[in-house]
Amino acid sequence: MTSSHGETVRPLGAFERTIDLYMHHNPLQFSLVAELDRHVTEVELAAALTKLRTRHPMLGVMVDRTTPQAVYRRTGGAIPVTTRADGTPWQAVVTDEQIRPLPPAPDGPSVRAVLVPRGGRCDLVLTFAHQITDGVGALRALLDLVAVLDGAEPGPGCVPETLEDLLARVAANPDAGADPGPAGGGPGAGPGPGPGPGPRIGPGRGSGPAPAAATAAADDPRMHTGGELIPSSGELPHLQALALDRELTTRLVDRCRRESTSVHAALCTAAAVAFHRRGREFVRVLTPMDLRRACDLPDEVVNRFAGARTASEAHEADDFWKLARATRASLARQRHPAALKAAGAALAEHAPASAEQAEAMMGAATAADIQITNLGVAQPNRRSASTLTALWGPGQITQLRGEHVLGVVTLGGQLRMTELTHDPVAGLVTDIAAALAEACAGDLR
Repeated sequence: MTSSHGETVRPLGAFERTIDLYMHHNPLQFSLVAELDRHVTEVELAAALTKLRTRHPMLGVMVDRTTPQAVYRRTGGAIPVTTRADGTPWQAVVTDEQIRPLPPAPDGPSVRAVLVPRGGRCDLVLTFAHQITDGVGALRALLDLVAVLDGAEPGPGCVPETLEDLLARVAANPDAGADPGPAGGGPGAGPGPGPGPGPRIGPGRGSGPAPAAATAAADDPRMHTGGELIPSSGELPHLQALALDRELTTRLVDRCRRESTSVHAALCTAAAVAFHRRGREFVRVLTPMDLRRACDLPDEVVNRFAGARTASEAHEADDFWKLARATRASLARQRHPAALKAAGAALAEHAPASAEQAEAMMGAATAADIQITNLGVAQPNRRSASTLTALWGPGQITQLRGEHVLGVVTLGGQLRMTELTHDPVAGLVTDIAAALAEACAGDLR
């Protein structure tokens, strides 16, 4: 296949079409932030992004909606780079990026970059349209970009196939669902297949209907209460960010291992505890799950996630680790390859045909008190390990009333959280961190 401008790459799959239809009326992108211990010029960044497109072809496509079935086409337009004033807070860049849609056509790729100088250092903010990738794929792109800036020469990559085609070949592996692992939808969730009748849209996100709860019964009517979609007003979202110190991050990992649960399940539990302590009797947590690990898929820039919901009653918050174990078990059931394969086939057969249908799916399937997109532990190239000093995100909103989207990523033994919302709850991220610290109390090394 040549790389000529305008060439059809492939049609969008059902999963990708659902996201694209939702994006007809609603901005849906997400951002990742890298703090670098070196100066980068705009010229250097633009050249590195050009090389990155060779490694990850989905960074060089746009969506053509003029055909009977939307297709990805190659674009000759460079990934746009903007430089902000020296010292601009990355938080201000991320909130601004969420309200500026990434248009599907005609010229530019579905990603853009912002460079923020900081004297001899800099911040990089990459923003991705959700049609082309999820949070884990975006993290792969960002890590590869930093490596290229430090002199790596990436080899060419292939165009990833649709999620439905991949899942159709997945054999049910009885051990594959044993550990939920990090979530990655992207920042957020998207209309990814999940055990149940409908998608969840959001980044680095995952999608999914209303699967079994952590301890609440799957047929509990509260699990199925839909969300309200609000028109995009262009109003900047609120952002809270916090980094756990390395000592607490280490204690958290060790304690989760001893308690036979996962860090992600502990994050879900801490978020539930924070809401229960504010008086909420029933709390739902949405998790975008990375299917690369669940189904042994390649590490590519593309959408490879599904969504799962868990829930808890207020009294269950009294036993943190019991609730964390129940959450992990529920997520493991929901990410079993056989369930994912069946859900992918169902979505392909009943995909929405209009923006209105995609929005209805969103409101029915995506509602939760909080969504947690956990990208797991970032593994930078050895060449760039000393350059990359911090990662934040994914940062995203999806236009649901009352939504809280928490992005989590760990680098250098330090877990960082970034929350975006239009309905701020003062101190929410601080309270999540406090719940984790309280649960790990007494675990000093």
